[in-house]
Amino acid sequence: MTGGVLAVTVLWVVVLAQFPSQRQVPVRWAVWATLVLLAAIGTLNLAAVGAWLDAASGLPNAADVAQHVLAVVASTLARYCVVQVFGPPRPRSRWPALIPAALAAAVVAALLTTFALSPALTHPTDTARYTDFPMQYAADPQVIAYWLIFVAYLGTTFGVIARLTWRYGRRAGRSPLGGGLLLVAAGMVAGLGYLAYGTAEVAARAAGARGPFISTAPRFIQGLFGALVVLVAVGGVLPATRHWTLVRQAARYRSLRQLYPLWAALCQAVPGIALDPAPAWADRLDPRDLQVRLYRRVIEIRDGYLALTPVEVPGIEDLVAAAGPDELRAADRATLAAAIQLELARRAELRGDPRPRPAAGAAPPTASREFLAGHDLDSEVRLLSTVAAHWATVTLTAERLERGQLAASR
Repeated sequence: MTGGVLAVTVLWVVVLAQFPSQRQVPVRWAVWATLVLLAAIGTLNLAAVGAWLDAASGLPNAADVAQHVLAVVASTLARYCVVQVFGPPRPRSRWPALIPAALAAAVVAALLTTFALSPALTHPTDTARYTDFPMQYAADPQVIAYWLIFVAYLGTTFGVIARLTWRYGRRAGRSPLGGGLLLVAAGMVAGLGYLAYGTAEVAARAAGARGPFISTAPRFIQGLFGALVVLVAVGGVLPATRHWTLVRQAARYRSLRQLYPLWAALCQAVPGIALDPAPAWADRLDPRDLQVRLYRRVIEIRDGYLALTPVEVPGIEDLVAAAGPDELRAADRATLAAAIQLELARRAELRGDPRPRPAAGAAPPTASREFLAGHDLDSEVRLLSTVAAHWATVTLTAERLERGQLAASR
């Protein structure tokens, strides 16, 4: 109970802190409203709050019905959000935008009607044995109809949301947006598990079954329900965390540390690029001026690469594909190919090898323009972080190429 209260409290604090700043954008309002509804559902799921609502309304199972109704509204809003952002799962569909809202209203009306006709309207649920009233009154036709309507609507909606968020979450890569979408997709999977497990329990209780499945079902259902609420709430908030001051500072510090080996290696070959060189321990312990230091580090790395003459290596893309991880994107492979050519040039500079002279009338070659194609600080950091993250692959491939050239010269 204490853990549930703490989780719901944290959820409300996070949701209220994310009040939409751009109030003229309907999607932002819809996302925020979805998070508010999730927090409300989590609150109603607390035993004390549910019991209070049942007593205040005079309906024994008002809290369960309220949670189900709010779940229908929240899933409808969530589907609206993902469709507005990513497009419908079937682009050829010509349904008007009001049809999903009308369908949700019809589902809510059907749930309230079947509930009013069921014994759950006047008989309380034994919370020690059952999670929701459909499990206790599973043999009643109106309750079965109630649950099937609820499962059919939420299952379809969860499937649409899971498909879109998973597809675009993978495309977004390792970013707050991509992570948030994948968490929402995971929440939808947990929601589908909750619906499937609940349906299995309703069917088993309607058939009069007994045994471990029936006795342990409430714990599993509550666990899946909690995972649904928490994963979707965290996934909805995660993309906004990149605007939080503390998170931005932590990201800058991480980028500084990640780029340090790359910067230090270039300083060995081109010492003049470093305006204020610092040892690794001092760089690690200094929390000041992170934005300025990161900006300067990116510029100094760029200056170091521009001072080098890339070494042409035939078939370098194939070497990267063979040496690098299988999940590398084509853009990342091109970035690492250019980085390997520049790493060969850095090693040559350290050895004091003469630079190749350009042909008469030709401009001296510089680092690959595609490799230095960032249009702002964030894009530059992402590009250079790709090199830093695969620095072992870059150095190992360059070393192998040098050994192959040395063996060929012999």
